[in-house]
Amino acid sequence: MKKIGLLLIALFLCISCSKKEKGIKRENMINMSINAPVRSLDPRIAIEDPIVHVINMIYEGLMRLGPHGEVDFGVAKSVDVSEDKKRYTFHLRDSYWSNGDPVTAYDFEYAWKKSVNPLYSKGGAHTFYVIKNAQACVEKKVDVDDVGVKALDEKTLTVELEYPIPYFLSLCAVSTFSPIHCEIDKKNPQWANDVGDHFVTNGPFALSFWKKGDEIVFRKNPKYWDSNHVQIDGIRILIVSDPHTQYLMYEKGELNYFGVPMNSSPVDVVEGILQKDELVIVDTCGVYWYFMNTEKPPFNNKNFRKAVAYAINRKELAENIFPIAATPATGILNGILAVSKDRYFEDGNVDLAKKYLDLALQEMGATLDEINPIVISQTITPIVSRVNQAVQQQLHDRLGLVIDIRQAEWPVYYDNMMKGNFTIGGMAWRSWITDPIYMLNTFRNKSVQANMSRWENPLYQQLLESSDCEIDQAKRTEYLHQAEELLMEDMAVIPLCFYKVCYLCKSNLKGVYVSPLREVDFRYACFED
Repeated sequence: MKKIGLLLIALFLCISCSKKEKGIKRENMINMSINAPVRSLDPRIAIEDPIVHVINMIYEGLMRLGPHGEVDFGVAKSVDVSEDKKRYTFHLRDSYWSNGDPVTAYDFEYAWKKSVNPLYSKGGAHTFYVIKNAQACVEKKVDVDDVGVKALDEKTLTVELEYPIPYFLSLCAVSTFSPIHCEIDKKNPQWANDVGDHFVTNGPFALSFWKKGDEIVFRKNPKYWDSNHVQIDGIRILIVSDPHTQYLMYEKGELNYFGVPMNSSPVDVVEGILQKDELVIVDTCGVYWYFMNTEKPPFNNKNFRKAVAYAINRKELAENIFPIAATPATGILNGILAVSKDRYFEDGNVDLAKKYLDLALQEMGATLDEINPIVISQTITPIVSRVNQAVQQQLHDRLGLVIDIRQAEWPVYYDNMMKGNFTIGGMAWRSWITDPIYMLNTFRNKSVQANMSRWENPLYQQLLESSDCEIDQAKRTEYLHQAEELLMEDMAVIPLCFYKVCYLCKSNLKGVYVSPLREVDFRYACFED
């Protein structure tokens, strides 16, 4: 694999940067905010935004991502790949936990195997399914010792894959693939719940202070293998639920950074700052879509799902509702993830939507009055409210559907969506890797918690399995194209818009990157005199 020279980027960015910050109360600290409490700092558990970005500040896997999503070595210094592309042998560099203990291959083996152990597996277990027997282990078909991860010694880790997967190195940069200090975890499985000597990390920063629901402080980790290129002393994260308050704090100089992916900006704030010099707009591969509970009526009926999808006018949402230029989505893949330029269905086709609704009502043996009202669940976010209110009006005017909107704080909303306690609800979704398979994998198995639609299709699974085994890139892309086409034919999820994101960054703060995958990197950030 060709190694990307992030070292040169780091050196370039930090020219003229000093450790003396202007206008911020805490010297050489990046101050930012998020709008929800951090439920865990365990990389195996915390997989949702913005917590996953917090996790990435303090952990590092075998690989890491560069500013544009490129893959570079992290804890690994090199890798050997077998001729059949199914066996990876990683050679680890000298690196250390924040308490000075060496990071070993055994820490990776332990962490990954515990992630798929059915006694402990959490929401991120599905990310390991590319590894031999990982899914079978989660499903209790094999023992955890049969999972294809093995430390040969402290510096050598071997991984056996189910298929010759081209994106595996990119996957190794995902937060769920982080190591865990195995000896500490064995002695204290709850180590990630509070500050103490037991809380150790291996990334650029280490936990210094944590007042739950209020504030988290990370300090530069002097034990980090690349600490010489970490210019700032730390990161302070405030938990502030109101985004308007966050913006005012930024304006007062209390925050250096404000916006995605750490939090979403209020619509009125975004509209008011589009001309600001400090505003950065990033064209991402993210999509905002509606999950529907396909195990409950009326969304267990395909034609009803299609009626709702066809009735929505995405062009209107993109131009009038989303605060930054969005693109109507008639598929789930965009930008560097796109596998086709096809439009899988016609946006805002009311006539066809009515036909699908009539078919659905006949199949369900129901009337419109009997299925009304339909509840859209939402979290308490201004942009989400605006989107749902617009869709509410569109569906009422075009199909006669009565839509109730019920909202909850993010932790409650997310928990309900994961457990299936909803009818229809929106989510902003993004890929963690520069490959379309991550987005498509969301719907491979209904047993995966991330598949909030609970939709499953044997032909869809077969297409993805064929893509997993295909080495020819053109043939693989065609399998993925067919899978996306089938997903939209069944309307397992309703895509609304591909969106752009924005953030504000103080002019004296340099070297901050947000990639097309919405990953933010503060590793090489520095303050300019």
